Amino acid sequence: MMNYKNGFTLIEVLFVLSVWSVILILSAPLHFSILEKQKEANFMKTLEMDLLYMQSKSYNSRSYFRLTFTGNESYFIAEDYHIKSLVQRKIPEGWKINYLTMSSIAFNNEGTVIEPGAITIQTKSNKYKVTCPLGKGRCYIVKQ
Repeated sequence: MMNYKNGFTLIEVLFVLSVWSVILILSAPLHFSILEKQKEANFMKTLEMDLLYMQSKSYNSRSYFRLTFTGNESYFIAEDYHIKSLVQRKIPEGWKINYLTMSSIAFNNEGTVIEPGAITIQTKSNKYKVTCPLGKGRCYIVKQ
C-alpha cells in the first residue's frame, strides 16, 4: 500500500503566509503615495481644462466667466456675477491656496484675462504656480 500525502503541512502554510504578509506590509506605503500623486495630477489637469473651458466659453460671449476659490475647500466657475455656478470642484484636503496677485481668474468676451496675476497651490508633496499673463495667452500651471 502506498501512503499519499494530501495538502501542505502547517509549517509550510505559516511560512508562505508570513512571506506574503511581509510583502504586503512593504508595498502598502507605495500604493498610498502612488494614489496621492495620481490625485494631484488629476486635479491639476482638471484645473487646467477648466481654465481652457472658461476661456473658450468667453469668446464672442456678452458676459465673462470667473473662477473663484472658496478658501482652501473648493472652487467654482460662474458666469458674470451670478451666484449659480456652472462648475464646482472640491480641493483635496490638506492643500493650501496662496493668492499672490489675484483672488479669482476671469476672462472677458475676447478671451483675455481681466486681472492678470498668479496663485500658488501647495499640495502635500509639491508646490504649483498658476500664472495668467496679460493678453490673449492661456493660463498655465508650473510645478515648482
